[in-house]
Amino acid sequence: MTRNIHTMTTMTTPATGPAATDALADEAAIRELFAARAELDSLGATASPSRLERALERLEAAQRASERTLAQAA
Repeated sequence: MTRNIHTMTTMTTPATGPAATDALADEAAIRELFAARAELDSLGATASPSRLERALERLEAAQRASERTLAQAA
């Protein structure tokens, strides 16, 4: 199989610059928010209070980060 290395590099090289950085930050904030919600949802009634507290703190931090990225985009 013959491959053109220039085409492959172009297709696999991530975008750079402020817009790309902002997009990556937005994606990371959204991923963390979903992960924090999933973690909290997965905890059952038998979870310790400290575990619940950590999960809530993670969710709150993710919500703040998500709100910051939305505010910066506006």
